Amino acid sequence: MRITLFTFMLILLTAFSLTAYGKNNLTYCYENQPVLPHFYGSGANVPAENPGPAIEILQHLERLTPDLTIHYVRFPWKRCLNDLSLGKVDAVIGRYHPLREQIAKYPKTKDGNLDNVRSFSISSSCLVYKRNDIVWDGTNLVFEKPVSMSVPNGYGVISDMRLKGFDIYQAPSIAKAHELLFKGRVNVSLSNCQMDSLPEGFVENEIPINESIGYLIFSHQFYARRPELAHSLWDNLSKINSLEYYDKYFDKALSGQTFKTSTKPENK
Repeated sequence: MRITLFTFMLILLTAFSLTAYGKNNLTYCYENQPVLPHFYGSGANVPAENPGPAIEILQHLERLTPDLTIHYVRFPWKRCLNDLSLGKVDAVIGRYHPLREQIAKYPKTKDGNLDNVRSFSISSSCLVYKRNDIVWDGTNLVFEKPVSMSVPNGYGVISDMRLKGFDIYQAPSIAKAHELLFKGRVNVSLSNCQMDSLPEGFVENEIPINESIGYLIFSHQFYARRPELAHSLWDNLSKINSLEYYDKYFDKALSGQTFKTSTKPENK
């Protein structure tokens, strides 16, 4: 009887071990405030509907990766980075910075360069304004100051646009930002490039004024523990058309649709 019980317990422990270690768990941290157009909602919870294109891309990545379970946590950005450095969380999405490479692993090519094919997203912003008001050739930006620009609240490009000399007016939505331009309240607004159906007299400069490349970056601890999973996730990201997700949200926002803010508990 003892042998039978011992064998039974051994089988249970083995099954538990296989289940625990066969599951690919990833703890992903992102800001507890909306960072448009990437994330929506605020606080500790993940919105149950319309969480933002970045979260929907991660959900797509989860479907592409066998046995992957992503656990979402939301903290201030500095805490996300600190927890990444300590290995308390496994991943964040962020732009490249040499100092950040001290705490995180980026997707690289065989020759050691950043691998943009396996990046998370590439987003571009273009200027919309009255014809002949601004000159922008990709290098030189010429306009008579002051020039006011309407930008939706929470957009990460706000600080970059201030550095370029624009006076920023933060609008509650993309639709409102463009409305302020078309009604003559501001001189320029920002748009996803290749915007359609502009009113007569307005143009979009097709040369991006801002381009942001985001990467899914892993803690050194996670990468050392699961390098094959990290590379599998980067490989699977190359199969996802992230632009489709961003365009969907942009089109909704441009039409003035209101995003629901219902939430679900954190997936811990």
